[in-house]
Amino acid sequence: MFGRSKKKSKEDESILLIDDDQGQLDIFATWMIAVRPNADIQTATSVKQASELIKAHLFSLVISDYSMPHAGAGLEVLDAAIQSGLSESSFIMLSGTTDNLPDSVRLVSKGDLATLESAIEQTLT
Repeated sequence: MFGRSKKKSKEDESILLIDDDQGQLDIFATWMIAVRPNADIQTATSVKQASELIKAHLFSLVISDYSMPHAGAGLEVLDAAIQSGLSESSFIMLSGTTDNLPDSVRLVSKGDLATLESAIEQTLT
């Protein structure tokens, strides 16, 4: 079978992390490399940059902040991911709020690394 539904090995995983706070993004990327050492980890600091990466690359998982720099900006990333063919089940939103999020989007509170790691594992295995 071709396309995004193909299961990938851990060596083939490609993960996009998005947050407009460069410091938080750097810490998040360092943590992600420790959690998924064989994955290709890419980062973006804006909706525009994330959208360009999503159009150019096949990601196994996209994890985005909800508010960057305004509430709901993460939904723009979600829309770009879905338009590129990524399923909602391969998208995780990080936020302290659930306002305006579709029920199908997996939400993890920022800073809840145990829940995030579990969500990543469920998504990628």
